[in-house]
Amino acid sequence: MPQRRPEVDDQPQPGGTPTRPLTRPSGAVISTVLIVALTLGVVLGFNALAGRLGESGAQPSGTSQSTDDQGMLLGGVPAPSFSLKDQTGGVVTLDSLKGKPTVFTFFDSVCPHTDCSLMAQYINATAKDMGSRADSVNWVALSLNPWHDTPQSAATFLSNQKMTPHVVYLLGSQDQLQPLWDAFHMQSILQADGIVIHTTGVYLLDSQTREQVFMNEGFNPATLSADVALLLKDGPSAFAGKQSARTTRSVSLTHSVNGLLVTLSATPGAYGSYNFTVQLKTSAGAPVSNATVTLDLDMPDMAMSPVHVDMKLAQSGAGGVYRADGVLSMRGEWVGRVSVTPQGAATPTMTSFTFTASY
Repeated sequence: MPQRRPEVDDQPQPGGTPTRPLTRPSGAVISTVLIVALTLGVVLGFNALAGRLGESGAQPSGTSQSTDDQGMLLGGVPAPSFSLKDQTGGVVTLDSLKGKPTVFTFFDSVCPHTDCSLMAQYINATAKDMGSRADSVNWVALSLNPWHDTPQSAATFLSNQKMTPHVVYLLGSQDQLQPLWDAFHMQSILQADGIVIHTTGVYLLDSQTREQVFMNEGFNPATLSADVALLLKDGPSAFAGKQSARTTRSVSLTHSVNGLLVTLSATPGAYGSYNFTVQLKTSAGAPVSNATVTLDLDMPDMAMSPVHVDMKLAQSGAGGVYRADGVLSMRGEWVGRVSVTPQGAATPTMTSFTFTASY
């Protein structure tokens, strides 16, 4: 039997400190087993203002630009089609959303950590900032937990979060939802302990249901509110020609161990993901390009199984650089344990790095 998961009834406020999540056996924002997408698997999306990290996947076709620290311009990529029931039993299709901008997010109604609650409160703050204009927008959430989400649990979650806009909570089976998660660059995995790990984020669709903006967890509700107002004013062309750089907030740390210089770098990627590189050099500065390198990630304040990543040699070995891109993650303090086994070595060299992930 899957482990019973408690309902979420706490209401963290944007900008405040969320309550400590329940223990999460393995996963990302939950049991952050952030497995990674290459072998990078999955992790959960995020713990917003409290400072955790969240989202992931490959870039959509075309060039993406940032609108601010948490947002990316998506260039009007069509959103994936769907036909799903909501928490009331009504059928909702992508076409039924046309005619209004849509704020499209992702929930787990029995999420035992604070991420989904925080996202709900960011949505509430966005709607509050919009005032009466909030009625001119579709507010939609897609289930990330087909194994536990039900119409009743979805309605209870929305009620507990005191959602001020009317949110349509889309439900379905894993077979129905998996293609949508993939299309929206979300990840969700049911672990053996019954806990679900997942990512999250917010898409802004225009009135023709084309993807215009993506925001990671921890976004500024006023920024999303302003973007919605821009769509209401100027229509689908609202973001044409716009672009602005965002800070990368990358981290790079170097340790000297067993005659090796090991540098771990972590850089925010697309959709709440992180890109990791490990650079290996001898103490004399010569690159080491013939090693087996792995990375195990976990959060000290979470009960979780480490996320295991096999690093791949980059650029045909130039510079002794090993990469893993698209690793899902969440904001907060992480420990990265790097294992290096040079060719011919009998035992690996191990070293640990502590860093704070943020966007």
